[in-house]
Amino acid sequence: MSQLKSLTVLALAAAGLLAAGCSSSSSSSSSVPAATSPAASATAAATSPSATPPAASSPAAAVGKPSAADCKIIKPISASAIAKLTPLSSEPKAKATAGMQAYIATLTAAEAKLTSAGGKKAIGDFITSLEKSQTESTSAATTLMIAALGSLGKACP
Repeated sequence: MSQLKSLTVLALAAAGLLAAGCSSSSSSSSSVPAATSPAASATAAATSPSATPPAASSPAAAVGKPSAADCKIIKPISASAIAKLTPLSSEPKAKATAGMQAYIATLTAAEAKLTSAGGKKAIGDFITSLEKSQTESTSAATTLMIAALGSLGKACP
């Protein structure tokens, strides 16, 4: 499927994930509406514990948490990711691709400033997910990015 459609579904699914609460608790919310669209299905699937890939459920478990200094860099990236990605969904494919590559370059520069292994892993995994999402089907890219956004958010709560 086209990258433009993938970004649109990603933006909708990510917004749905945030609207659903995106908490790290294990309780479920009965106020989340039933999945009625591909974006809602992906959001519902990504918020269930069984849908999150094991590697994505703990972004820096093997290498430790990011340092406090690294979290000062990671938190704004996590908080602004949807705002950075959403406008790309309304752009022509060439412009969306260029925008994605520019965003990845910005993230790579931020990654170079990190000092802890946990911080480097958190941003590195997010960059890898962004790159991989460009070659996946809309459904797979949506699920991948929801997990990546959740992992990035959990790295520095």
